[in-house]
This record gives sequence, structure tokens and C-alpha cells, in this order.
Amino acid sequence: MKRFLSTKGILLICLLGAIVCLIGCTPSVSVHTGTINGVINVYWPGVGYVPGAARIDVLNEGIFTVSYFSDGNYTLSNVPVGQHTITVFKHGYITAQQVINVVEDQTTTNVNFNLELKVPTEQLAGTYYLGFNLDIPPFDNLKVRQALNYAINKQTLVNEINSEFGYNMEVAQGLIPPSITGYNSSLAGYSYDVAEAQVLLSQAGYPEGFSTDLYYNILNSGFHYFVAQKIQTYLAQVGINAELHGIEWAQLLAMLAQGDLPFFRLGWRFDTPDPTDAFYCLYHSAGSDNSSHYHNPAVDSQIEQAWATINEADFIQLIQQIESTIVDDAPAIYLYHY
Repeated sequence: MKRFLSTKGILLICLLGAIVCLIGCTPSVSVHTGTINGVINVYWPGVGYVPGAARIDVLNEGIFTVSYFSDGNYTLSNVPVGQHTITVFKHGYITAQQVINVVEDQTTTNVNFNLELKVPTEQLAGTYYLGFNLDIPPFDNLKVRQALNYAINKQTLVNEINSEFGYNMEVAQGLIPPSITGYNSSLAGYSYDVAEAQVLLSQAGYPEGFSTDLYYNILNSGFHYFVAQKIQTYLAQVGINAELHGIEWAQLLAMLAQGDLPFFRLGWRFDTPDPTDAFYCLYHSAGSDNSSHYHNPAVDSQIEQAWATINEADFIQLIQQIESTIVDDAPAIYLYHY
């Protein structure tokens, strides 16, 4: 019996020793990786290829990034060594791919892509609107901006424009036209409600209204002047005296860049079928055309998230959330789509 226990003990000691050896002698696992970088260019009708934002994936590796909107640059880090398919995706564009060989501790440079439009350029539309400078009182007050939206009968105005100039414009409730992905036909926007406009102005501290300056660019046809006069009449009904200033297009842009204009006419033609690009330009805190000086951190984050979203249903939902928030914040009066 004593001999049996001794033999069992020896076996146990050997087994424990083997386990320790396995743990201590197993070589450490190291992932050998490299880096990929390049530039994404997207086609803008009438302009050509322009650096832009798109999602870049290392296929089947769960590694992705988004290129910068301003310069199109991207970097994929910690990519496992070997051959990989790099895929670039952007809504409204044809997906592009390249096969790249990644070398350990090296950067594969100039992995560039030119993205082609998936949709005909004729489908890209635009929106005519009046913008507010949110840094200049009284337009720093949300209720004032909302009041001006309620003060204008957009349907009647668009009917008059169509009749006078032979157009076939459609009333806009938000920035996105019907032909662009993410268009929301259920977006309520602002109805024509003079009483509500007056209530909001009183709540904002302007029960008698106020005076402001509305700037528009001169056209030989007098079109912008026609619209500005109609706006002037509607605003007068709620006590707002809008003095009209017709100036040259170059001067308008220069004054907008300086942040000098409180209230101004602009339009945005969708240069790409991806509405994220338009929202970034116009309403991201870092947007190059953010003439309203609109700043909403939640919207900034959602815009950046939209570029990374591939699933179309998720993308549309996110875009419509962005647009709805912006409409509620009222940095502009959206008049019609063209």
C-alpha cells in the first residue's frame, strides 16, 4: 500500500511538471503587421476628382478607417502581414478594390482610389435657402430663427416663383432634395403660422419685431430680388423690417467668409450623391461652407459616423436624424428644391 501511494505521487509530480513546462515553454504569439496609406478621390460633376471622405476596409480583417474629407488621406494601421483586398465604399459611388501585399514593419504608400459616380449627374439636385448667422443677434436666438421660418408661406411663394419664371420647383422642408439618398418625405419642417411666429418672437424678447439686413446676389433676371421682396413682405407681417441688399456674387462670398452677414440668400447644389458631404460642408463645426456658424457636437459626431456606415437602412436613418436635428435648430429657411 505504501509503495502504491509513492508511485501515484511520482506520477502526479511528473504531470504537474509537464503542465508547468507547457505554460512556461509555449512561445509568445506575436502578430506581424504593417501599415497602408493613400488618398481617396471622389468624382464631383463639373469639377473632376476631388479628395473626399469614404470608408476603407481591409477585407475579412475587421479593420477599417474613414478618409479625411479635406484631403482624402487615410491610414490603415496594424494590418497583418500578407496579401489583402482593400475595399473603398461611399454611398452613391461604385465600390473600388485593390489587392495589396503588406510587409512587416513597413508602410505601403500611395494606395490611392478614384471613386466613380453610381448615379447619373442629372439626378443631383439642389436646395435654395436663406441662412442665418448664429453669431449675430438676434439670430443667436433659436426662437427668433424658428419664428422667421413660421412667418413665410413657402407653398404660395414657390407657386409664385413657378408662375413668374416658368419653373417647376418643389417646396423644401429640409436640405435634402427628393433625388438624394436619405430624402425624408415625412419631414414636417415649418408650416405657415403667423400666430406661432409672433408668439415665438415675444418669447424671444422681440414682441414688436426688429430690423435686419437681408443680402442676396444680383442676377440679370432679377430672380433673387423677386424672392427677397416676397420674403420682405412676409416678415413685415410679424414686425420684422428686412432691408434688402443686392450685391455681386463674389462680394457676397467674401462677406460670408468674413462672417459679416446676418441674414443671406444661398443655395446648395449637391456635388456628390452622398448627403453626408453636404452636411459636413454646411453644418459640421469644421465645414468649409458653414456660413451659419452652426455648431452642434452631436451633429458633428453623427456626420462622421455616417461616412463609416455601410448598411443603407442604417445610413438613411442616421442621415434623417441629422437633417431633423438641423431643421429643429433652424440655421436656415429652406425654400425649395431645384
